Amino acid sequence: MTRVLVVGSDTREEQVLLGRLRQVAGLPPEALQRCVDLDQCDLLLVRDTPALRSAAQHMASKRPGMRLWMHDDAGVVHDGRAAHLVYLDDAQIQRALAPQPPVQAVTTDGLFLASGAKQVTRLLRQRLQEKAGRALLTLQGQPQLLIDFEHDQAVPLYLHPQQGPGLAQQLGEVFELLALQELSIARFQALAETLPRQPLRPLLWQLAQHGDHWTDFDRRLQQQATVSLLRWPDFRVLAHQHDGFRLCSLLLKKPCSLQECTRLLELDVDATRGFMRSAYLCGYAEVRVPEQAPAPVAAPSKHNASTLLARMWRSVRQRTGINA
Repeated sequence: MTRVLVVGSDTREEQVLLGRLRQVAGLPPEALQRCVDLDQCDLLLVRDTPALRSAAQHMASKRPGMRLWMHDDAGVVHDGRAAHLVYLDDAQIQRALAPQPPVQAVTTDGLFLASGAKQVTRLLRQRLQEKAGRALLTLQGQPQLLIDFEHDQAVPLYLHPQQGPGLAQQLGEVFELLALQELSIARFQALAETLPRQPLRPLLWQLAQHGDHWTDFDRRLQQQATVSLLRWPDFRVLAHQHDGFRLCSLLLKKPCSLQECTRLLELDVDATRGFMRSAYLCGYAEVRVPEQAPAPVAAPSKHNASTLLARMWRSVRQRTGINA
């Protein structure tokens, strides 16, 4: 059963929306039910207005497992989590709501989930929030790291020499060449066997400190994007970094830009940018680029102002009979 919370519509419109979803998905009435508790719903369906959109996206950000759909006045639905407007056709609605056939255990093993720095970053953030699934991180087809998102663990597949760069630095410097593949529990356990495990997020935190694949992220910071912290990071990633604790305290209270953080806390800009990269990759932080402010209205020139003043003065003289 799918539980749907409808926001921004009256009772009649709510019934029409739910009826349409049932019809498109081919579901009986009991398979798609109205819900009134946000924490219990599977799908949040919201009328697309600026105020409701902002509130809904904020609520959905705290509930990564919940779908967020927006609808216009005609009832046309689009994905509220997508970065760009993506309308859902009947086939997509049916796939999202209709019962799925049982997945054969044969395999999702080896299925490519993401490749390249941007896609891998997006998927890492998603899976860390969902705390679900297992994956294999590869470098140009060569296995590097097993990842258990459910238990927040990483399993390096070979030992790194004491001398030279460690695993986090090596992976960070070639992040653009990495790819993630799906693993079943059985395959993960077979590969991990008795290999030592380590906490995943501290490794990702250090990985983000290396490499030059952060061009898009840094461009957003230059556009005065604000960074907000969703929760305290694992204390193992902060260690004894006093400035890291100060940044956490600030960004938990209010979203701030890179420039605001460095100014308010008097911190080094490169160290602050590195903190933001790591917090973003580990799923602790959100980044929002502000909407472009309207261009300021040009002030009237002095010539225009003096001409207007002269016309007003002539009008007064004519009404009062004052002669030059």
